[in-house]
Amino acid sequence: MPMRFWILLLISYTVYFLTSCKQEKPLFLERSAVETGITFTNTITTTDSFNAIFFEYIYNGGGVAAADFNNDGLSDLFFTGNQVSSELYLNQGNLQFKEISKQAGVETTRWCTGVAVVDINQDGKKDIYISVAGFEVDTSEMENLLFINQGWDASGVPVFKEEAAQYGLNDGGYSTQAAFLDYDLDGDLDLYLLTNAMESFNRNNIRPRRVNGEAASTDRLYRNNGNQTYTDVSGEAGIQIEGYGLGVKVSDINLDGWPDIYAANDFQSNDLLWINQKDGTFKNEAAQYLKHQTHNGMGVDIADFNNDGLPDITVLDMLPEDNYRQKMMIPHVSQEKFRLKQQQGYEDQYMRNTVQLHQGLDPKGVPHFSEIGFLTGMASTDWSWSILYADFDNDGWKDAFITNGYRKDVTNLDYINYSGLNQIFGTVEARRQKAVEDLANAPDVEVSNYLFNHQGNLQFLEVSEQWGINKPSFSNGAVYVDLDNDGDLELVVNNIDSPATVYENSSRSAPSPSHYLQISLRESNDKLTAYQSKIKLYHQAEIQY
Repeated sequence: MPMRFWILLLISYTVYFLTSCKQEKPLFLERSAVETGITFTNTITTTDSFNAIFFEYIYNGGGVAAADFNNDGLSDLFFTGNQVSSELYLNQGNLQFKEISKQAGVETTRWCTGVAVVDINQDGKKDIYISVAGFEVDTSEMENLLFINQGWDASGVPVFKEEAAQYGLNDGGYSTQAAFLDYDLDGDLDLYLLTNAMESFNRNNIRPRRVNGEAASTDRLYRNNGNQTYTDVSGEAGIQIEGYGLGVKVSDINLDGWPDIYAANDFQSNDLLWINQKDGTFKNEAAQYLKHQTHNGMGVDIADFNNDGLPDITVLDMLPEDNYRQKMMIPHVSQEKFRLKQQQGYEDQYMRNTVQLHQGLDPKGVPHFSEIGFLTGMASTDWSWSILYADFDNDGWKDAFITNGYRKDVTNLDYINYSGLNQIFGTVEARRQKAVEDLANAPDVEVSNYLFNHQGNLQFLEVSEQWGINKPSFSNGAVYVDLDNDGDLELVVNNIDSPATVYENSSRSAPSPSHYLQISLRESNDKLTAYQSKIKLYHQAEIQY
């Protein structure tokens, strides 16, 4: 063949090779602490007497919240710390932040877990409510914190004053997270407090359910009295069933216009689906609405991800994705134990993420759900903490972001079977010391967080690495928020023993950026109507809810 043919062929293959190897720009770009100014690190320091053996919640991590605390049009960030102080970062624009914790008066010395943002006194300024836990003899060190926004100084820094006791919200139980809602529709915000109390026994032991408020780990409902004080009304409202809570979400599940509450619970305690009875009380309808649940309920989100106008529910567990990890951790519940739990009144549970698809209401107005976790491809995401549904690529379908990881794999079977915890020989002190040493040498569960792109047909494609979410970490609380006001959603994650992660969303800077609609709800009077609002956008046969 003529030489010209070979030259042309070589050029063609070269062009194809270079084109094929060209790396597309990921959707998310991780921004370093140097770039953003966010240096917060939830560092946990263990000792021989303070570790996962003696305080098993030591690695449950902290939360993160996003809100405009000085009303300048930019969302700021607040991180809770366990052994370190919580920190507040003021948004300076262009993804630049300034740490103002001391100046703002929000430094903490307690074991802070979840954080909720609320305008609790209806003055137009955002306040901060922090759930507190820990391993304290002095229970006053476990009281929740409420930072009331006093306004901002001349430099735009918001200043806060701690007033939990004045409001009656200095709850001293083991709090995980708080959810504010107007459950009685009287125009002010009440509080549902998720708890997860320490116990002296194995919480997976088979025993009767505690449903009369006698358990230490029973959630609480606080009613807003309308005068900047709250009253615990858990008993009269029917909030009496035990649950080791790790996630809570508010939504109108049965579409009657009244807010309902979903509490995801760990260990053998069932999840609680509190349906608002519209008379100041709630009824747990989990058994009637759901065919089965997640066993180790952790993070939860409620969102209409299939655009049919109905709220769907997803609850996370800790099932690993790969076969090796599955075989190396505590096995599934045996058939015998499964039946014993049923006999004690527990609903069916399975150790995997559950995705509950809302199938609509029956003639009696009762919603029914189909569990489709395996169908969606999101059933196994390892030791998972937070799930966030949001449309990250602005294509009209909600995607899913999941954080995971655990500092020491205390479910590893080699660790469980051969550590000092199960030794029968030697002195108590010798066995204790060996158990501490074995824990220090136990493997980490440091894995990448998961990001799923919704394909529009109940199928979610795992795109973590493709979209730039590929760094192994021990991640807990997370939030999505448009930090730079460009119409796409950033991701912010609170990690253990490494700096918080900020992922910039680049979809609006793409060659052909997608469109977006931004809506701001304003109250027409002094009632908090915007907190209970619903928005539906109709386009042909689809609904954005």
